[in-house]
Amino acid sequence: MALDWKNLYCVLLAALMDPLSVQISPPNNVPSLNQSLDLVCHDATSRDPSGPSHWMDQVVFWYKDGQKVTLRDGMQQLQNNLTLHFDSLLPSDSGFYHCEISAQQARVFSSGYQLSFDPWNVSISGPDAVFPGRQSKFICLTSCTINVDCTVKWQFRDGFPIGQYLSVHENELKWTPSIPGTFQNFTCVAENAAVGRSAEATKTVEVKGIPLSGSESVQFKGLFPMILCLGLLPILHSAVNC
Repeated sequence: MALDWKNLYCVLLAALMDPLSVQISPPNNVPSLNQSLDLVCHDATSRDPSGPSHWMDQVVFWYKDGQKVTLRDGMQQLQNNLTLHFDSLLPSDSGFYHCEISAQQARVFSSGYQLSFDPWNVSISGPDAVFPGRQSKFICLTSCTINVDCTVKWQFRDGFPIGQYLSVHENELKWTPSIPGTFQNFTCVAENAAVGRSAEATKTVEVKGIPLSGSESVQFKGLFPMILCLGLLPILHSAVNC
């Protein structure tokens, strides 16, 4: 069978010139069961928010999980099939959707959209017990894609971590505690403020070791200022003698 290079060229050229994507409408809508939803076959190069308007004699197809969509009761295609409308979402509607536009000899497939109703899963990996002077690492694990579907931030609701070292970078936290016999709570929050969606997890970490007495704790916390003052004494003494 001879390969139709002309048709292949048209398909590739159209794909490069007309990037398509599936988007929800309105954009800030959060898919929820028993609620209505529109999926739009959107052309990034078109100023028309309803979809491609410059295609001549276009035919639009919708796919779910690689198979052509079969309309059920409560589903319909609107705006020349550019919009796939759901009157009331059902659990069976979840899946990976994309659209295809065919016009004359050109065929373009869109990037896909994962329609899901599952809540985000958030957890914190890392040790439950740590030791003074020893660095430990904690990672916020999310089912959403960080910096794409969600952003991640750390919160210390029961007090800031006391220690020799603390580093936070996106979903990774490194901490070197200093006071034994204490507990520290770490909370990781994954959110998408634009769509009003969030999830979080909290981990309680114990700092192992012999607890310091009240006076020892005060002495330990004041150790650095005392060392700093002692270090400045020679400088001040020299200044006075001058």
